[in-house]
Amino acid sequence: MDLWDVVVVGAGMAGGFLARQLRRTHPGLSILVLEAREEWTDRKVGESTVEVAASYMVRTLGLGPYLYQHQLPKNGLRFFFDDADKGLPLVEMSEIGSDHLPFHPAFQLERATLERDLAAMNRADGVRVELGAKVVDVAIDGATGHTVTWERGGERFVEQARWVVDASGRRQVLCRKLGQPVHKDERLPIASAWARYRGVTSFDAVEDPAFRERVRFTSRHLSTNHFMYDGYWIWFIPLAGDRMSVGVVFDKTRVDGPRTEDELTTFLASHRAVNELLRGAEREDFQAFAHLAHHTEHHFSRDRWALTGEAGAFVDPFYSPGADFIATTNTFITSLIGAERAGDPELGARVDAYDAYYRYKYEVSLPLYEGLYAGFGSYEVVRLKYLLDFHNYYNLVLWPFLANRLTDLDWLRAELDFAPRVLRILTQMNGHFARLADRLRERGEYHRCNAGRFANGLAGVSQFETRLGPSLDETFRRAEVARAFGHVFAALAERILGLEGLSNRARVLDELGFAEVLHFRDIDGPAVDRLLRRVSDRLTRDVRAVVPDSFELKVFVERPIEGGPLRLRLAGLPAEHARHAEAQGCAEALWSVPGDSLALATL
Repeated sequence: MDLWDVVVVGAGMAGGFLARQLRRTHPGLSILVLEAREEWTDRKVGESTVEVAASYMVRTLGLGPYLYQHQLPKNGLRFFFDDADKGLPLVEMSEIGSDHLPFHPAFQLERATLERDLAAMNRADGVRVELGAKVVDVAIDGATGHTVTWERGGERFVEQARWVVDASGRRQVLCRKLGQPVHKDERLPIASAWARYRGVTSFDAVEDPAFRERVRFTSRHLSTNHFMYDGYWIWFIPLAGDRMSVGVVFDKTRVDGPRTEDELTTFLASHRAVNELLRGAEREDFQAFAHLAHHTEHHFSRDRWALTGEAGAFVDPFYSPGADFIATTNTFITSLIGAERAGDPELGARVDAYDAYYRYKYEVSLPLYEGLYAGFGSYEVVRLKYLLDFHNYYNLVLWPFLANRLTDLDWLRAELDFAPRVLRILTQMNGHFARLADRLRERGEYHRCNAGRFANGLAGVSQFETRLGPSLDETFRRAEVARAFGHVFAALAERILGLEGLSNRARVLDELGFAEVLHFRDIDGPAVDRLLRRVSDRLTRDVRAVVPDSFELKVFVERPIEGGPLRLRLAGLPAEHARHAEAQGCAEALWSVPGDSLALATL
């Protein structure tokens, strides 16, 4: 019986990354990785990564040269929108995406190759990696150490470990042994089916000069491409070796999506643009999940066990967050093991804070998707949603990770103190996006902007390009949070209520910070009237300060009941008054100042 500092159950991406991180951070650790598979032949989903995971792979794990030599760089997320009959050719679809490679790298991963290569790298670094090693029992003993029993070829082996980490994915070995329930999250009733293909037509091979020039000839092929529909989305993810991962994620309450290989083929063929890209392609495999979202109670324990990857939680693949979650859990696990070895008196507090933060990270992800698949087929809805989500990701998620704040207990506690307000505002914004989708559908305008439009998704985060790094500018970050929520709220209100001229007025946007948006539970006439009263009061004070003898003046910004342009009206200063024209001109000038809205930056 051997005694190990750490036994990792699972040598996939989560376990392989963790073993490498532990070895690089604490070179003296003895590490055993037990993988049930005998060889790396299966290809998994989770191929697309975003910026946190990329930073983790490049900066923490030192995998930059490997990734650029053996995997593909990624050209951001990209979204295409169709008409109601799924009949638009690709070149006519409205699009949200970049017109140049993002300033922060990301990668598309061929998982089988990556995981096989990780195992070889870890072995070369002194990690013992056992393949075909099926874990059959885990006995957790926080006092004297854990016992892990595994089998291979009919032979049984017993190991002792100071720490046990479950990276077994959906097999969830440790939760099952501990009797800790894994909850199937019905708040996200989504399922998925997918396959890998060879010979898929490249997005960059489409012979249409205007289509290619629209993105300045940058490579759409390297993007994670989404085809967006009411209740579902279809992905195209390029992989090294001339393969394309193609799949669909669907809300089971709205769409009877594909669950078998034949159903997937038929489903994809019913979409003109998708079918044209797949024409002549050769399918290599097929897989499906009947339900994606799940979570468990605890991910880190004072008894020196932990979960990483899908062994603990998974939300929704829409924004490719899986490897981000792995980066977070592995960073926490590495910190805890180091703190325990160093005799950190705050080890217990760290366990509790990391566990609470990770549960919060899961919960705060839910409002990004819950109930919103109904709006995914509308360019208008997704453009505003993506603007807010992408902005918040760079500001609230990526920046703290780059600044190494995740293991700072004071920072974590401050984040957790603020968590209830973040959850509340995201839930409310979720409702506003759903309301917009409903209103557009009621008006027959759901697909109105789905052809011929292009939004540059990177424009909404360009202000972070020179700021992201090891130092957090908290003043700038707070201002950007307020700006993002306020500007998107104003754009939603304008479109939901049909109020022309609301979303890009400096006077309106100045009244909409984080706290103010949090105050608005609904976007309806009375809510906007309350906002306009504040705008009117501020305009009144400012005009009185500029125009002499206008202390009786009252300025009103009024909402037409049936929608249309907002109206500016003066009262308390008769038309014959000597200062009336001056006051009118001053009020109109102040009201007309544009607000430099983020919601317009992406157009």
